[in-house]
Amino acid sequence: MRLAIETLLNFIFILENVKEKITGMVKPTPWIERKFDFNFHVGLFPIIVERLRGLLPRLNALLENVSEDRLIIKKDGKWSVKEVVGHLYDLEELWQGRIDDFLDHKETLRAADMSNAKTKEAGHNDKPISLLLEQLTKARQALITRIENLDEATVVVTALHPRLQKPMRLIDSVFFTAEHDDHELTKIRNLIRL
Repeated sequence: MRLAIETLLNFIFILENVKEKITGMVKPTPWIERKFDFNFHVGLFPIIVERLRGLLPRLNALLENVSEDRLIIKKDGKWSVKEVVGHLYDLEELWQGRIDDFLDHKETLRAADMSNAKTKEAGHNDKPISLLLEQLTKARQALITRIENLDEATVVVTALHPRLQKPMRLIDSVFFTAEHDDHELTKIRNLIRL
């Protein structure tokens, strides 16, 4: 009995140390607080598009062998893994709409719903992860197909980003999307770790 108690106490000690290491990591800057400098060469456009392609393989690798039960766990009242995946899908409509805005030479890009009502109301936790991934895959492939062969004159078309209040080229918008992907993948990795 004493050995079992000591083993349990050792296990609790190990868990507390792991938790301490995880919480002691550098915390990602909240998305809303991110600042961007869009001063890179247009020749990076194919590389940025490649980052957009990378979302799906990286996401699938992260979720491999993770049970559906773990994917609905919420930490500190924040979204679950399924909700983050659903959020990525929900935003594909915005990314496509902003491409429309650039191609239509709008002065200002459409604004994101910063309340994330679409994600909050979607019930993503009630859906199988396979469905969420399928939806995201179709939507992301449509975005990539649409932009991958744009010419230089098109990728430098500029419009005002409504939240950042700064001009953004189409290439910058695609970079912004890739950065958002990485931000959400980091959330997923941290949720799975816990």
